[in-house]
Amino acid sequence: MADARIKVILDTSIYIPFINDGIADPILENDIGKPVIYLSAVVVDELYAGALDNQSLKLLDKLYKAFYDRQRIITPTTGDWQTAGKVIAKLGRKYGFENKFLARIQNDVLIALSARQIGAFIITNNKKDFLRIKEFVNFKLIA
Repeated sequence: MADARIKVILDTSIYIPFINDGIADPILENDIGKPVIYLSAVVVDELYAGALDNQSLKLLDKLYKAFYDRQRIITPTTGDWQTAGKVIAKLGRKYGFENKFLARIQNDVLIALSARQIGAFIITNNKKDFLRIKEFVNFKLIA
């Protein structure tokens, strides 16, 4: 029998509290059941970029290895990058072209497009930006 659990990708905003508590492999179980968790390569980049000490780096290495070993790391395709550029242009036209906003939201667009590849829900605390992206990209969101 196939695994009927839903697939999820956790946004960086979800991982930060786990990492601050020293947890490398978060287990979720709530009203959606126990989902199959995937890791976005974009989230990996964001987490490593924000790591301030060796303990955090070791924890991130453990997190990465856990998902790599399970073959659950999702990477944006070249088509995702092309679509991201188009979506960011639309977001810029609608909400303004402030560089900080567009740079920040680029990663979120790539996460959304990556989640769409496998039909995964994105779980995030960053509801505002993902709702803006949802205006232009069809993906599943739990915020």
